[in-house]
Amino acid sequence: MNARAGNGRLEGRVAIVTGASRGIGRATALLFRAEGAVVIGWDLSWRERPGPDGAEDLRAEVDLRDAEAVRFEGGRVLDAAGRVDILVNNAGVTRGFVPAESLSAPAWDLMLDTNARGALHAVQAVVPAMKARGYGRILNVSSVLARHGFPGQTAYAASKAAIEGMTRVWAKEFGPWGITVNAVAPGYVRTAMNEANGPEVERQVVERTPLGRLGESEDVARALLFLASADGSFVTGAVLPVDGGFSP
Repeated sequence: MNARAGNGRLEGRVAIVTGASRGIGRATALLFRAEGAVVIGWDLSWRERPGPDGAEDLRAEVDLRDAEAVRFEGGRVLDAAGRVDILVNNAGVTRGFVPAESLSAPAWDLMLDTNARGALHAVQAVVPAMKARGYGRILNVSSVLARHGFPGQTAYAASKAAIEGMTRVWAKEFGPWGITVNAVAPGYVRTAMNEANGPEVERQVVERTPLGRLGESEDVARALLFLASADGSFVTGAVLPVDGGFSP
C-alpha cells in the first residue's frame, strides 16, 4: 500500500468510489486514499486501463445498471473489508448535445439507467450494512445542469435532477441510522468527457463563471472529502455547488 500524504481525515474508513478510472472519480479516489481510506474503485472502463495505478486499493469492473452485479460486488467488498463507510456515487455518462426532439429512447435510457438508477443500485448494495453499524456517508455527484439547464442536455439534466431528489429523500430515510446523504453539483470541470465538447463551449462557460476559469477534478474531490469526513458530520440532505459561482 502506498504511503499516505494527507492529514488522515479518513483513516480506517472503507470507501467505494464509482466511476473511479478518470476525472472526478479518480481524483476523489486518490484524495480519499491519501487521507487514509481503503478505496475500492468501481468502473466499466478498467478494461481500457488494466492494472493498479495507485488511485485505489481494490478495483472491480461493474456495470451499475445491473442490480445483481452491483449487489454481488457490494457483497465482495463487505466480505473482504467487513464494512463500507463511504459510498461515492460519481459514475455518469452523457451523449453530447442532442436537441430534445432528436433524443432517442436508447440514449435516454442509458443516461437515466447509469446516472440515476446506478446510484440507487449502489445504495441498495451497501445501506443495509451501514444501518447495521449505525454509520455511513453517501455522496452523490450531481451537476449544475440539474438546476440550470443547457440546450441539448435533456436526459443528462434529468438524471442529475433525479440524483438531487434522491439525495434529499435518502437523507430523511437513512438519517436515523447515523447515515448522512449529500450531493455536490459541479460546474464545468476539465475532464475528458467535457473536453470532447470543444473550446467554444468552454469559452461560453468561462464567460458565465465569476471565478473566470474551468473547475478541476480536485476541486470537487476536496468538497467530497469535507462531506465524507468528521468536518461534515452534521450536514445531510444538502446539495453543495462546486461551480466557481456559476449558480446565482
